[in-house]
Amino acid sequence: MNLKTEITFDKLINRKYYRKAKTLAASLPEGFTLTYHAGALNTKANTVESIEAALAHGAEVVEFDVSFRPDGTAVIIHDSSPKENEGVLLDDALAAVASDNKCKINLDIKSTANLPQVDALIGKYNLFERVFYTGVFRDWVETVKTNSAIPYYLNHSLSAEEAENTAVLQKLADEILEIGAIGLNSNFRNASLTATDIMHQKGLLVSYWTVNSSKNAAKVIAYQPDNITTKKPHLLIGMVK
Repeated sequence: MNLKTEITFDKLINRKYYRKAKTLAASLPEGFTLTYHAGALNTKANTVESIEAALAHGAEVVEFDVSFRPDGTAVIIHDSSPKENEGVLLDDALAAVASDNKCKINLDIKSTANLPQVDALIGKYNLFERVFYTGVFRDWVETVKTNSAIPYYLNHSLSAEEAENTAVLQKLADEILEIGAIGLNSNFRNASLTATDIMHQKGLLVSYWTVNSSKNAAKVIAYQPDNITTKKPHLLIGMVK
């Protein structure tokens, strides 16, 4: 089944979600983006071929996972401790993205072992204006700030108890500001419009991941985030554009 057929089929079986999302999308924040998750479009994750497929499809943001071999070499792989020769060189991945003059890069870090090398490679390809980190949990914040100049989201998956608790969300927003992060990166499952609104009131960005169905897309679009990450961008493009 090709992408055109998949899009048509999805619209037919999820028409109510598609129409709902299309209406809500008019209120998405200016600059809203779709991030192509590693392995989007049914490609093999963390490969140059996957990145090239996303770029050919018009991706605004591509995501891939970053880790380090035992000798400190930066690679793209979904493994916090890859063996020698495992993973694709980050250098090669960045070279692929650099061939496009607009696409942004979401580096989902799985290790902080050699972040200065990441900065060096970003500088090599002049990509500092187009890159940011996700995967940065609280216990990695100081390491990231000390060893890298790349902006980062705080990874924090909202709980059901947090979703509508204004006081807790205000405290979370203040924490994100205090640590110098650019926004919140959360699993979409317990996301809410309340959470998004509070983050936006503090000038923070909001990204929800990983949305792979029309039904869930309609729900998450209603939360008005700045970004949605998906492995199936062809299902969401018609909703948000």
